[in-house]
Amino acid sequence: MYIYNKETLMDVIKSRYGKDRSIEKLGDKRIRIMGESKFTRASQNKEGVVTMFDFEGGPCYNVGGTIKHQKTTWKIEEIIVEEPKYEGLSSVILKVNF
Repeated sequence: MYIYNKETLMDVIKSRYGKDRSIEKLGDKRIRIMGESKFTRASQNKEGVVTMFDFEGGPCYNVGGTIKHQKTTWKIEEIIVEEPKYEGLSSVILKVNF
C-alpha cells in the first residue's frame, strides 16, 4: 500500500510484516528509505562499496535496480547506509538517476 503526501514529497509503503517504510526525496538525485527493523542485511563488493541493502521484511534494494517514487521509476546508482539514530530504526540513502 502506498500513501502519498504531496506536501512533504513522502511515500509510505508497508513491509511484508506490516511495518511502515517512509520514502522521502532529499533532492534531485537522493532518496531516503527509513523504517523500523530489528535487523538488516547488506552486501559489499571487493572494494567495500555497498551493493545491496535489505530491511527485515523488505524491501530489498540493489545497485542497478529500480525504485518507484513520485510517479517516477528511478535507477539506483549507490546505496549509503546511515548510522542508526534510534534503536530499531534503520535508514539508507539511495543515489538515483532516471
